[in-house]
Amino acid sequence: MNNKGAFVMENRKIKIMDSPVPDLKPGYAKVKVEYCGVCGSDVHFYSWGEPEFPDVYPFILGHEFAGTVVEVAEGVTDLKVGDRVCVEPGTFCGKCEWCKKGKYNLCKNMEFLSAPRTHGAMREYITHPAELCFKLPDNVSTLEGALVEPLAVGMNSVVRSGIHVGESAVVLGTGCIGLVTIMSLRAAGITDITAVDLFDIRLKKALEVGATRAVNTADKDAVAEVLKYYDGIGPDYVFETAGNRHTAEAAVYICKKGGTIMQVGNVVGDTSLNLQRMCDKELTLMTNFRYRNIYPSCIEAISSGRIHVKDIISKTYPLDNAMEAFEDCINNKQSMVKAVIKIAED
Repeated sequence: MNNKGAFVMENRKIKIMDSPVPDLKPGYAKVKVEYCGVCGSDVHFYSWGEPEFPDVYPFILGHEFAGTVVEVAEGVTDLKVGDRVCVEPGTFCGKCEWCKKGKYNLCKNMEFLSAPRTHGAMREYITHPAELCFKLPDNVSTLEGALVEPLAVGMNSVVRSGIHVGESAVVLGTGCIGLVTIMSLRAAGITDITAVDLFDIRLKKALEVGATRAVNTADKDAVAEVLKYYDGIGPDYVFETAGNRHTAEAAVYICKKGGTIMQVGNVVGDTSLNLQRMCDKELTLMTNFRYRNIYPSCIEAISSGRIHVKDIISKTYPLDNAMEAFEDCINNKQSMVKAVIKIAED
């Protein structure tokens, strides 16, 4: 069986080649991959590599995917050939301290697709634990299924934050994760959502997917601009999704007294938080790492029509044009929210 995939050969170079189909282990399913999204972490690896794993090339990226089951191992009863599934990409051990506490996303033995040295899903066939393959309803396409993974990040942060109907939220950053966070807030009944970014093209999309208002803070005092809409007091919740040191620092000044900051974005490098101001305001600082036990909720929200996840797609590319997709993500950062690669036919 051929298994064509997109291999990163070196920084900013992808080659389409065949690879072996992984063995079907007990408890696993073999999935024909149909769509795979391009995550910001994929773009980072494509651009810069991973210094800790200089010998990992050639390497397959991708962890946002869905497809059709083509084979199941003996003993697998919850899946059958022909089932359309989206796949949770992190395989956890179930035995470590964090797994036993139910926080399997923090598993110390986690093998996460596209995180070196675990090859990702930008290939025609992949095998994965059947318990992490979630069946899609008839009215949810595999294209939508491929977007469950990024949606899971936003929805997990909203659920964990504890926000309630009637409370307000500011979302700092309107890239992919910012948009799915806005979608999740709206689906949870939050109607006062302020989207903040530096680019009008992204803010327009934020309004389309559920933001109440959009604030462009380019060349402006971000704190002052946002507080105009909250009588100088601030919102109940601030979700930092940009992964930017400056927005993370500004969240302390934007959030109202007694409010909550949810850090969703991955901020690289040192960040200076005004801890005294946080204490004076009695703020709660929460962080979010990926997700756990949230895929069924994401699928239901898409199936019910409460979240139109396809709205975040910027462009779909054939597998042979995978390198073009990555280059577009680098060169068109303002307009490229989510690139999706079509791996195989539906």
